[in-house]
Amino acid sequence: MFLDNIPKDSKIIYEYSHPLFLEGGKDAVLLIHGYTGTPHDMYYLGKRLNKEGFTVYIPRLPGHGTNSIDFLNTNWKDWLRRVVDSYIELNSKYENVYVSGLSMGGVLTLLIAAQFNPKKIALAAPALEARNKLLKLTPILKYFSKRVERKEKDNYNEEGLNRLAREYWDYDWPSGGANLYKLQRLAKKRLNMVKSDTLIIVSKRDGAVPLSVANTIKNNISSKKIETIVLEKSPHVVVNDIEKEKVADEIIKFFKGNEI
Repeated sequence: MFLDNIPKDSKIIYEYSHPLFLEGGKDAVLLIHGYTGTPHDMYYLGKRLNKEGFTVYIPRLPGHGTNSIDFLNTNWKDWLRRVVDSYIELNSKYENVYVSGLSMGGVLTLLIAAQFNPKKIALAAPALEARNKLLKLTPILKYFSKRVERKEKDNYNEEGLNRLAREYWDYDWPSGGANLYKLQRLAKKRLNMVKSDTLIIVSKRDGAVPLSVANTIKNNISSKKIETIVLEKSPHVVVNDIEKEKVADEIIKFFKGNEI
């Protein structure tokens, strides 16, 4: 049983990595964090949206924000199921449900859009394509190694973030990468089923996702309204970095349908 493989003392590492629900008005926004990320990445955007009157929900994807063993015992089906359930629950209560995702969260957003056709979606650095060419080899590499230690590691000012780094970000995960690659392939097959009004945000300084992903999405979805924002300074986590205010402004404007 898979539960036997998850440590009994598993808990959320970082205090800001808990799921977040903010009650607002009749329109709700589902925010989806990325691969090895946590809800914390979406907190700033979520709070900004809530101040503008939206109800906001930021779920935590299974295996994320706890420990690496927990992560290794989840897969793409678990991650997709969590966001599907979240969308269904919101859609049962609120008049409109918009969806926005960062990185892999953007891929999950496309899959939600292809199935449920929300009115509007916003894709932040959507990882439908990756700069790392080894990602395509992960379905094979996962049989040879569970994790590969990275040569370059970051140090953070908060111990919680350093613990997350030791569990997740200090390594490459072939099995996790294979799951991300599976989601990419599923989403690409369903792009023509996406009819939602779509905002795409990419950055010239994103080391993980190439700018070309914007054209890939734009040229293959069936949406009548598509807007693209190209950032100049942001690294990959565009919703929570140097241009986060601009990103939030653009997403709020897009979801509200008017100037802010």
